[in-house]
Amino acid sequence: MSPNSTPVLQALTSLRGIAAILVMCHHFMFVLMPDIGYLVPSKLFYKSYLWVDLFFILSGFVLAYVYQTTFSSGFTRRDYRVFMQTRFARIYPLHFFVLTLFVGFEGIQLLLAELELESMSNLAVPFTGDESSETIITNLLLLQTLHWTAYWNQPAWSISAEWIIYFTLPFAMRWLLPFAHTRPLTLAAFALLPLVAIEWHFGDLGLHYAGWPMLIRCFCEACLGLLAFRCYQLGLFQKITTANLITPVLILNLVFLTLPGPGVISVVGFTWLVLCAAHLSDRQNHFLNHRALTYLGTISYSIYLIHWLVMDVVRDCVAFFTGATVSETFQLPEQLAIMSILIVIVIGISHFTYHRVEAPMRHRLKPSCPTQDRT
Repeated sequence: MSPNSTPVLQALTSLRGIAAILVMCHHFMFVLMPDIGYLVPSKLFYKSYLWVDLFFILSGFVLAYVYQTTFSSGFTRRDYRVFMQTRFARIYPLHFFVLTLFVGFEGIQLLLAELELESMSNLAVPFTGDESSETIITNLLLLQTLHWTAYWNQPAWSISAEWIIYFTLPFAMRWLLPFAHTRPLTLAAFALLPLVAIEWHFGDLGLHYAGWPMLIRCFCEACLGLLAFRCYQLGLFQKITTANLITPVLILNLVFLTLPGPGVISVVGFTWLVLCAAHLSDRQNHFLNHRALTYLGTISYSIYLIHWLVMDVVRDCVAFFTGATVSETFQLPEQLAIMSILIVIVIGISHFTYHRVEAPMRHRLKPSCPTQDRT
């Protein structure tokens, strides 16, 4: 299996789209309009921040799927360089573009403050606090996850963590993949133990903080993805990871999220879900193969990075004109309508940024040698 010959696992793309939409809903419902969030009796949307963990597992799985031949038996400096250049082309251009929009929006606020508009007193002083000129540097370098609080485009903390982890994944593939077939459950337990320790100590898996625990979280879940790929490749656990179980396992994961309990359970459930989805042929009749859902997965990275910018603009504009929050300004039915409109707007903008920024820049910056990028 070579990087330029691996077929797309379409169901995994759809899972990425589902995860991006649910993370967006979590932020809309508990950051922008918490009245909606607390209206929901279960913890489904409150714990939907955990769908970020699915991204990490998917990254490990898909990168092993694409690069296992390159890295599992040793690799050259050129292999490593091409891998890192491909990953940079995949994540950085859109991150930089959206960060530029954030800085531009803050610049508009600075200009309005210079004009001494009275309504600017409703907003924080531009380029201070979380959105300071100093943290622009760490965001530009994709090092912002080392802060204990996310800055500027807050969901991008995970992009920072993933970028840092990319430097280690070729070595993880080199050492984990050859041995994963002998003791996969033991290796999975070792990958889960740090997550259990993090959640036990901090109370969650990153809902209210960033910092070095997120690097451990990202690395452990990427390793779970590597192990899941090895099980998929060797045909291990086939009886419980068939495509026929995708829907029941997805429902089970949603049930996990509705109930109180540790987030690590969802990490295990997501790994199981990825294994089941990987066995789904794109010719099978299943909702994960629906074109609309697959397309959401295709633009999911744009959805993930764009939605916080849209939320930030709405939040600051409402505060500028009313001096109050969105929840204080609008009644619950109006908030539900606003949320629906914002979801449509985010998807529309993401369609544009994918086709005009993300995909073209990825093509332009990718290495000259043929390779395939599925993450």
